[in-house]
Amino acid sequence: MKRSRFASRLHLMANLLFLIAASLAAIPADADADRERIIYTALRPANMDIYLFDAPGKAPRRLTEHPALDYNAVFSPDGRWVVFCSERRGNPDLYALDLSNPGPARLLTNSDAMEDAPALSPDGKKLAFVSDRDGNADIFVMPFQPEGPDVSSLAVNLSRHPAGDFNPAFSPDGKRLAFSSDRDIYRESEIYVMQTDGSKVRRLTRAPGWDGSPAWSGDGKEIYFYSRHSRRNDAAPGIYRMQADGSGKTRIVAGPALSPAAAPDGRIAYAAQQNGRWIILSSSENGKDIRYESDSQHECWAPAIDPGTGRMICHGSGGTAQAPAIESPVPGPFLVDNQARVELPDRTLELWAVRGTFPTVDPTLTKLATAEHFQRVMISELDGSGRRAVFEPVRDRVWRPYWSKDGEWIVCAVGATFGKPADRVDIWKLRPDGSGVTNLTGGNAGNNGFPYFSPDAQQIVFRSGRDGNHEIYLMDADGSNVRRLTANEATDTMPSFSPDGKQISFVSAREGDHEIYTLDLGPGGKPEKLRRITHSPGFDTHPVYSPDGKWLVFSSQRGGLNDEEPLIPVFNPQPYGELYALRLEDGLVVRLTHNKWEDGTPTWDELPR
Repeated sequence: MKRSRFASRLHLMANLLFLIAASLAAIPADADADRERIIYTALRPANMDIYLFDAPGKAPRRLTEHPALDYNAVFSPDGRWVVFCSERRGNPDLYALDLSNPGPARLLTNSDAMEDAPALSPDGKKLAFVSDRDGNADIFVMPFQPEGPDVSSLAVNLSRHPAGDFNPAFSPDGKRLAFSSDRDIYRESEIYVMQTDGSKVRRLTRAPGWDGSPAWSGDGKEIYFYSRHSRRNDAAPGIYRMQADGSGKTRIVAGPALSPAAAPDGRIAYAAQQNGRWIILSSSENGKDIRYESDSQHECWAPAIDPGTGRMICHGSGGTAQAPAIESPVPGPFLVDNQARVELPDRTLELWAVRGTFPTVDPTLTKLATAEHFQRVMISELDGSGRRAVFEPVRDRVWRPYWSKDGEWIVCAVGATFGKPADRVDIWKLRPDGSGVTNLTGGNAGNNGFPYFSPDAQQIVFRSGRDGNHEIYLMDADGSNVRRLTANEATDTMPSFSPDGKQISFVSAREGDHEIYTLDLGPGGKPEKLRRITHSPGFDTHPVYSPDGKWLVFSSQRGGLNDEEPLIPVFNPQPYGELYALRLEDGLVVRLTHNKWEDGTPTWDELPR
């Protein structure tokens, strides 16, 4: 899909959203403003830390030890500083560690946006990086002054493109930046070069799939990169080299291999997958004489080389203390360590990320029900402790649990998570202790999913394909009195009730894109006024109301991707993006999360008083 019209609309909307969010950040929250919590599913890796290898294959020095993610480290040209990305403040920021004077990491980018993929100029005076502060992933540059005052406000956007621009690399003479971008085909990238003032952008590669993570040779005559010359997600990327003008492309490592880095002795280091583990190898410039650079104790990614000594730095697994606590597509502790706050004009939001899917809170606001790996419904404390399974279908997948506001029932869907309207999916109801399990849609063909209780727990709104197309339906809480609320040839799905029970929100593709709509309900649940709420390219999904019904939280891909997909080897990142909040009275939209992972399926509740 070419990006021209889509990208232009996306960029205009993304920049508008950023300006709105920035203006809100300057408004102090009212001292009496409500404090509320959004709990959502985060598909992101568990703890990662930065490791320094003084010699090939030897045990490394662990430079960071924080429960949040630390990754993508690089050396300063003089070898004194290590600059890396960390999510310890709740969103990705850049930090610097002084190797000559050990101490706490120093914050370099003080913003609520994402800053990632640092690269230092050969003279050590400039820091290039990726940020979504202008609405999508662009290449920025700012002074590198780790011992001076905060200069992050001086960062200049060099690429200014509505598509995603990723992973900059300075040429050895400091005059050019190589980078990757999906500006020509969405969810595929090519290698580009530009002057360090952002001018004279030139495309160097043209291949299906992903070409990414460019790295210059020491003499600046060649560029190394990885390439996955296929649109298949399971295709293995390999390491390539080409002349700096894009000619003479040659594969030197078959792969799976990613993230090449040139060493001062002419060798090429890269991340490689062997026996299901990611390690760092190096080879000669023609792919021969392969050598282990990392040890056997850690999985490692994204090598970078000290240009003076040849030492290697990378990020790797955080160790046994971060052993997986639950089954998940991205294993790790239940509670993701990134609790952050966002100020809206009328309230303060606490953002809690968990690894269980479709979190839903009980009326006491102290218990949480989730679907664990789509295998069972689990109930736990909010931090994941005291977990117990209350429902586990033998053969089918279980998803979208929702707790009634009276606390008496949990409803969920059982069957395929993605399917055609005729595929069999049923809605089940159970007590929080696991008793009273009942199939509410048994005997009715069709894909019945996304159940959601009305505030009085007397009705359930849901999506069904029983009439040959995905539409929104309403039924009584015992499964009786089923009536259809929408009738459109496009897909209608993911409904939720407003707190007063007089409106539902849902997702529809009826105007060519997945957008959010609201539907007023009259007496007896009769459908009345329909409104389209979002107007942005890309998927807007999983809408849920705020406790007072004035806002919706939803997930969206409107900000595009923030990194190259093959660099996240455990899953596809950000297919539907980040969390946003929308004020219903005027359409004001505020971005809530900034990262390169998938954030979704939110719930919005008050905090216990």
